[in-house]
Amino acid sequence: MPFAAVTQVPTGTLATYRRVLADAVGHDRPEGLIMHLAGESEDGLQIVSVWESGVHHDRFVAERLHPALRRVGVPADTGMRHVEFDADDLGTTSALAPSRP
Repeated sequence: MPFAAVTQVPTGTLATYRRVLADAVGHDRPEGLIMHLAGESEDGLQIVSVWESGVHHDRFVAERLHPALRRVGVPADTGMRHVEFDADDLGTTSALAPSRP
């Protein structure tokens, strides 16, 4: 079942995100990653990812993301919020649009 993670990092920036991502991922797409996006808002850095499963997500976080955060020197953000959930449907906007008569 698809698995989604949404993370808000109040002190995060796209510049730091890109440094961590380059270290954690490089040019290799993580196994099981379906979709990933990030951007800044008035509440800080927003990161959304969708994975083939929670196992794929957890493996990436443990084996690649956390070590990259340490190597880049990103301190823990105590205000960070993280939500994970099983994604029941991966519809597109066209699939969600009302039918035309």
